[in-house]
Amino acid sequence: MNIHFTDLCKSYKGKAVFEKISGQISDGDKVGLIGVNGVGKTTLAKLLAGLEAEDSGTISLSPSYMKILCIEQYPTFDDDITVYDEAFGMALKFYGNTGDVAAIAKKGLIEVGLKEDKWEQKAMSLSGGEKTKLALYKAYVGEFDFLILDEPTNHLDMEGLAWLDNFILNINKPILVISHDRFFLDKAANKIWELTSKELKMYDGNYSSYKVQKENEIKGITKEYNKQQMKISQLKQEMNERKSWYNSAHKAAGTNDFYRSKAKKHAKVLKAKQRQLERIEREKIDKPKKPVSPAFEIINKSIIGRKLPSFLVQGKNLCKSFGKRQIFQDVSFNIKRKDKIALIGENGVGKTSLLKIICGLDKDFSGKLAISPSVKIGYFAQELDNLNNEATILDDVLFEGCTVEETRLLLASLLFRGNDVFKKIGNLSMGERGRVAFAKLVLSGANLLVLDESTNYMDIISKEKIEEVLEEFQGSMIFVSHDRYFIQRLSKRVFLIEDKK
Repeated sequence: MNIHFTDLCKSYKGKAVFEKISGQISDGDKVGLIGVNGVGKTTLAKLLAGLEAEDSGTISLSPSYMKILCIEQYPTFDDDITVYDEAFGMALKFYGNTGDVAAIAKKGLIEVGLKEDKWEQKAMSLSGGEKTKLALYKAYVGEFDFLILDEPTNHLDMEGLAWLDNFILNINKPILVISHDRFFLDKAANKIWELTSKELKMYDGNYSSYKVQKENEIKGITKEYNKQQMKISQLKQEMNERKSWYNSAHKAAGTNDFYRSKAKKHAKVLKAKQRQLERIEREKIDKPKKPVSPAFEIINKSIIGRKLPSFLVQGKNLCKSFGKRQIFQDVSFNIKRKDKIALIGENGVGKTSLLKIICGLDKDFSGKLAISPSVKIGYFAQELDNLNNEATILDDVLFEGCTVEETRLLLASLLFRGNDVFKKIGNLSMGERGRVAFAKLVLSGANLLVLDESTNYMDIISKEKIEEVLEEFQGSMIFVSHDRYFIQRLSKRVFLIEDKK
């Protein structure tokens, strides 16, 4: 099996998404496609899947009858169809009368983590993670030669992520997966493609291998850039000297043949140096961008020098129900000074409910919750509903009370540089909105951060910047995340909600 594409170009409404990108996927390739949000990853996937047409370029499939299955990021289903009927219909499509379709459908649903209590539910009423599982069921029961997955890990719980890891590892067919989940890319990918606004670059190995190669590449480019800058500086100095010598010789020349000859020689050398400089300028290496370090003092402005008790929050025998449905019972815990806690568990076990109880946003629970008076909680919700769509980034974040200089320094560390800070929030992508909400949270003076899926919808670069800031944060935090790389890098303790406890 082989998918080969050459000089692909695609634009929307006259605006180029990418130009002249080429690549190849062969048997055994498990390609992780990465890049900042909006760079065209999904567009490339749709072109390869035949869901959209390229403006120019060629896509060749070998064999030409190759079956391509594309699982999109936001799966949709008929409004009235149940989970079981959707699964049965897919199994019937792939297997027809060759087997027990009902048994295949049931086995597949259980395999992807959709238990029997979900089968009569309308497919469109499922949670984001459950919809993803139902979409992945199609890959489990289906027949394909080439599989494309667009952000499959975005809403999956830990059980779903583990299943997907194993599923990908055991497929011997070519796969292209778009993902910002670095842990998943480490386990599942054996090639990384990086799509930028300029090009598609390819690296052998998983995500960690890509990082090493990328760092070495940047070091090499930096070395070449410095070498080129020295050459440019040297040429300019030589040109200035030749110009000075030429002017002196030209003035002294008059009718003197010796000085006229000398002036001509200097002019000739000067032109040669000018041509050499122009050639270097045409082949100029762009200066590698330096990562902006997180602003430690700004991040910890309200924490440095402030004494906090050993225990900030203590919960004892907490119970939460929605009507007759009990979410969890007899949950006890404590949050200490400088704690960094990952709160994990399957979707629907009550992680968000527990965070809301800690923040005082949900008072409908039983049990005891004690919070130190010196604690100021900052809450990051998945919905990002604390942003003013009409304000600029700078104005909305400034509302939290820091100076313009401090605010811009923090925003720069979160990738909002220069005139970016004057963009309207209503025009931002979800990932950009997440970074703005995070900046507001950090500058709010909170000494306990409560984060509910703070890196959802963010590209890898954004996630890494958030992690850098959180690593510098000297307060406490408790967070819910399905990003295993994020959990591994930041958590010092883990709280697990399981079996309602």
